[in-house]
Amino acid sequence: MNGHAPSSPDSCSEGWPPGELARLLARVTRPGRYTGGEFNLRLKPGASPRIVLSYPDVYEIGISNPGLQILYAHLSDATPAAAERAYCPWPDMAAQMRAHDVPLWTLETMAPVAGCDLWGFTLPHELTYTNVLEMLDLAGVPLHAAERGEGHPIVLGGGPAVANPWPLAPFFEAFFIGEVEHRLDEIVEALASPSRARRLEALAAVPGMWLPGVSERPAQRQVFTAFSSTSPVLRPVVPVLEAVHDRAIVEVMRGCTAGCRFCQAGMWYRPVRERPVDMVVEAAAQLLRETGCDEVSLLSLSSCDYSGVEQALRRIRALQPGVRVSLPSLRIDSAAESLGRFAADQRGSVTLAPEAGTQELRDAINKGVDDAQFEEAVRATFSGGFTGLKLYFMIGLPGETDADVAGIARMAGTAVRLAKDIARGRARLTVAVSSYVPKAHTPFQLEPFAGEAVLRRRQQLLREAMPRGVRVNFHDVATSLVEATLARGGLGSHHLVEEAWRRGARFDGWSEHFRVPLWEAAAVATGIELGTADLDGAVSLPWESAVAVGASRSFLSDERARGARGELTDDCRDGLCSSCGVCGGGVEMDVLA
Repeated sequence: MNGHAPSSPDSCSEGWPPGELARLLARVTRPGRYTGGEFNLRLKPGASPRIVLSYPDVYEIGISNPGLQILYAHLSDATPAAAERAYCPWPDMAAQMRAHDVPLWTLETMAPVAGCDLWGFTLPHELTYTNVLEMLDLAGVPLHAAERGEGHPIVLGGGPAVANPWPLAPFFEAFFIGEVEHRLDEIVEALASPSRARRLEALAAVPGMWLPGVSERPAQRQVFTAFSSTSPVLRPVVPVLEAVHDRAIVEVMRGCTAGCRFCQAGMWYRPVRERPVDMVVEAAAQLLRETGCDEVSLLSLSSCDYSGVEQALRRIRALQPGVRVSLPSLRIDSAAESLGRFAADQRGSVTLAPEAGTQELRDAINKGVDDAQFEEAVRATFSGGFTGLKLYFMIGLPGETDADVAGIARMAGTAVRLAKDIARGRARLTVAVSSYVPKAHTPFQLEPFAGEAVLRRRQQLLREAMPRGVRVNFHDVATSLVEATLARGGLGSHHLVEEAWRRGARFDGWSEHFRVPLWEAAAVATGIELGTADLDGAVSLPWESAVAVGASRSFLSDERARGARGELTDDCRDGLCSSCGVCGGGVEMDVLA
């Protein structure tokens, strides 16, 4: 049965006597995180195989992840499988579950997660890794794949963080590398094999699958070439609590070819593929009906670069009175023109990402934005009636000097001046400053992490130089230290994750729960130094034995050298092909005419 039927604590409870769950929920904050019953929930009693999908964070974060919504809808609506969900319990619930010996359950049937055939984790970033172990432990599933047997689920990882799977490799039977939509049917078919060993053997034959200790060659990142001809999710699960993103989402474009040398997503999701405007507008109309939202988000890595953005904005706004359209990502070099189209009947805030404070450093990272373009974009923001502006920068980029950091304060001063001239004191200006973490499969993958001392000194430099009236938010340097360690960790780096979890690390992406002493103690215990990765000159990089993204090692090396010389590389969408190696064999750019 597919439909909207909700479950409740006293019904549809395979693992719960009546009333027991209600008594447990009475002891925790935000009990709606654990009850299910959402609109557009799918229930398929008796369906097989049973697949549990998880995002290793709290419900409000996980329910907003578009990737998990895609997997859930396709598995439920287009395969024989029953798809169910489980998110990471907040620490108060985890304590209650352990105290009362209650295993992790799914939101669809309230049945134990450990009884499923396949448990799939979408892995967004390194600071969720300890939550993966927390969920395995709460479910009663052995942490290490080598300890699991016939009665345990196969644990499969996917998502952008599997660009380097080594820090989690012993905890998973398999990882899927890349975009999985067109391989879901094959994965479901593989689970029909009669034994666990045969199921793993069948999964190993699915393109894009990498099995630690089994696969003899790296898995080739999979590209969903039918993106442009496939509709977005039209019946998403609608959360019962306010989620971090409370809006209807239409993914209009996948991939980015801007070529920012620090950006892992720009390499991971190549090439660019765009959905037709008619499909986007029709999807928006149905989502407004299905979700009750009054805002549509046109999602992509750089939504202003979507070829049909102007037409889509106009037609979606005409669907019903008061509907708002948001573009979550604006590139400064096209922002002024975009904001002119976007500002009508809109209010609120705009986010722009200059990334670096000087022209020289922006050229080195291939951002290619000059001061005139920045000033034009800020002017368009306040002239368009927006009352809030957030500017994103990074510190710790390769080749950065104190002068580059001081340039951030100078650019903030320009924005303050324009806000006073145009917005007449009504504008709010925020500067968010993160610490750069080198990532696998990027041109900067061999660059050193700047280190705690350098980052803290540059944060203080910025505090002192920032003009009055600007709110400044700094990313916690200690969390960046952990992220940098895991992002390029090799064989054996899983010991650090497990040791930190055993010492109590949970929800490391949340400032109120991150505790650096736990990671420091874990680093001492495992002999792994936080923040270091001496890879320059290495013949083989750890992640290259597991993952082939398509962008060649020679291309990445050439881009690193061009960055050191301050040379820009064309966006191959409207310039010369950069010969990155992604296109070919049926994979190619697919943009609107």
